[in-house]
Amino acid sequence: MKVKMNLKTKMLVYILATSSVIYALALGYVSLKLNSIAFDNAKELTTTYAREYANYTKADLSVDMNMTRALAHVSKIYKNLPPDQMKTVLNEMIEHLIEENPNFLSTWYNWELSAIWPDWEKPFGRLRLTYYRSDGAIKYKEEILDTVAGFTKGAYYDILEKQVEYVMDPYYFTYNTGEEEILMTSVAMPIMIDGVSVGIAGLDLELQRFQDLIKDIHPIEGSYAFLIAYNGQFVAHDNEALVGQYIQDLSGENSNVLEMIQNGEEFSNARKGADGRQYWTSYAPVYIGNSPTPWSFGFAVPVDVIMAEEKATLTRSIIVGVVGLFLIAFIIWLIAHSISRPIKKTTTILKDLADGDIDVNKKIEIKSKDEIGEMANSVNTLIDGLNKTAEFAREIGKGNLEKEFNLLSDKDVLGNALLEMRKSLKIAQEQEKERKLEDQKQNWATQGLAKFGEILRQNTDDMKEFSYHIIANLVKYIDANQGGIFMINDDDKNDVFIELLSFYAYERRKYMEKRIEVGVGLIGRCVQEQKTIYMTELPEEYINITSGLGQSVPSALLIVPLKVNDEIFGVVELAGFNKFEDHVIKFVEEVGESIASTISTTKINIRTSQLLEQSQQQSEEMAAQEEEMRQNMEELQATQEEAARRSAEMQGLLDALNSANLVIEYDLDGYIISVNNNYLQLVGTTRDQLVGTHHTDNMKLTKAQEKEIEQFWKDLRKGISKKETDHVEFGDKKYVFVATYTPIVDEDGNPIKVLKIATDITDYTKGKK
Repeated sequence: MKVKMNLKTKMLVYILATSSVIYALALGYVSLKLNSIAFDNAKELTTTYAREYANYTKADLSVDMNMTRALAHVSKIYKNLPPDQMKTVLNEMIEHLIEENPNFLSTWYNWELSAIWPDWEKPFGRLRLTYYRSDGAIKYKEEILDTVAGFTKGAYYDILEKQVEYVMDPYYFTYNTGEEEILMTSVAMPIMIDGVSVGIAGLDLELQRFQDLIKDIHPIEGSYAFLIAYNGQFVAHDNEALVGQYIQDLSGENSNVLEMIQNGEEFSNARKGADGRQYWTSYAPVYIGNSPTPWSFGFAVPVDVIMAEEKATLTRSIIVGVVGLFLIAFIIWLIAHSISRPIKKTTTILKDLADGDIDVNKKIEIKSKDEIGEMANSVNTLIDGLNKTAEFAREIGKGNLEKEFNLLSDKDVLGNALLEMRKSLKIAQEQEKERKLEDQKQNWATQGLAKFGEILRQNTDDMKEFSYHIIANLVKYIDANQGGIFMINDDDKNDVFIELLSFYAYERRKYMEKRIEVGVGLIGRCVQEQKTIYMTELPEEYINITSGLGQSVPSALLIVPLKVNDEIFGVVELAGFNKFEDHVIKFVEEVGESIASTISTTKINIRTSQLLEQSQQQSEEMAAQEEEMRQNMEELQATQEEAARRSAEMQGLLDALNSANLVIEYDLDGYIISVNNNYLQLVGTTRDQLVGTHHTDNMKLTKAQEKEIEQFWKDLRKGISKKETDHVEFGDKKYVFVATYTPIVDEDGNPIKVLKIATDITDYTKGKK
């Protein structure tokens, strides 16, 4: 069953219920947020403490590293002194240094013997000078080490090779006789000369001072601090039992803690302490000079201490929230009462507006300037706006498209729709005007084409009269002032030019003669490019329009090619004081195509008539030629009979030559193109093997003979016959021929090949020898 409630009740129920839900959600959110913020603050605080004490530790150790660095740099000054003098100076420095610094357990130098003793030839061996504290006194020790091959290399040689300052991992050692070893470390700096390590300067430091520091660090209840070396060894810890142990060996520690320490990272983690409490621990890196072995300072805080303040804050928030809910309920009741009364009145008016009643007398009178007053003003504005919109719609309906209308706002959908409707009606009116104008242009062009089609069907016998009628009517029809038709004159194929056939201006026929070369001027360019030229800015000297009132330069010039099927016959030129519109230019181009088509047809008719006349004349000439040809044929037949007789005699002669001689034919470059069987049988080869070979192949010639052969063939190509004795070798056989070379000429007397007729005299030459 749906419960009906008035506005006041709904506001009380909904707002109060919503407020309660929001309060519960906010309280939960605040609780979680406080918990997160408190924890984040605690983490940031532990990180800050860790970072602060790490910087303190870094500063302390950096002082020691700076002293070591100074020892290394100063020692290079004395490197070139005699060995004993250098040793004395260096000893004084390290002795003074240990005397002035009680926290130093020892100060020392290591020098490569090859760097300070010129006579030392081994690549190993070092001198160690040491001042150290022992049994309450400062003592001195001088040693020569590693002079025998096979010694074990330690940290000293690592520092020499890496050439970096170094903080060694903590180690247990003592200089006091009979005393327990203490935890210490060493800082060392290589001595570099010209990029080569020649020794190391260093200090031995007791680490108890950091343990004394750690014990006093308790800024937060239950917190403690510790210092870890590069290898994970505890240097100092609130729990002294852990000093000297390794963090990676402790249970409950993350396996990657050592890796992050050695990478010099700042990080935090949560872990369970030995007392069973949960701790948040932050680690801050301690970089000592430029040593690649950073240490890490840790600071741990119990989680329950961190969260204690957050729990107290949450309790106070709950109490404040409950009191606030009661206060909100009372305020909501007052607000609901003040809102519901004017809303009821507004609702009544909105119902009338929904029914279409927009009477201006129904406006709401409310004096308040809050949202209720704005709502009343909005209703009143709506009533005024609807009345104005209705009035605008009535004017549009009457056809008054210029009626002014102001939108209620940018979001006035109804007003925008009416404005869009008015805009659409205006566009429709403009489009109708444009359509009518286009129809007028189309009708004008259609009527013009029909008119000129009729003109083109007349007066085609006389080209000048035909062109005059065309240009006269075209100038009048497009409202130009003057025009002319230019035709291509190709009667003489060697002298093709453009001539003016007809010119018309101001309703008068003008008689002008004008010759224009193709490609020259605008007319020549139009013929050459076969494209329309339209200009509105003409040079004064190009053309003038002459009338009874004087001369003037036209405002527009139109030159249209007369072409059809890509063949051009001429151009039409039109000029006027008014610019030609696009539809006029298009019309002239279409008329120009019709003119060109008519000219083409006329030329074809004229050419056909000429060809017909020429054909009749040729027929008469052919009849006369046939009689002459008959007589020539009788003479030719007699000549052919004589030629056949002579050919038979020549063939018999050739057959006799072939049977009795050796016959070879050459081209003019000396290559064999034919050979008779007698020659093939004699030398024992085939025609395929011999044809294509050169005259000198199978001959052994000297350089002098080669030059003679070149002149020999030059003479033959000039038509001079030659007689030679040829020596030819085929395989292991040698032949001697007496040969005559005769050029064979064509009907014009030009040599075309060479005929060789030879006789074998090989046996004769052998008998003669």
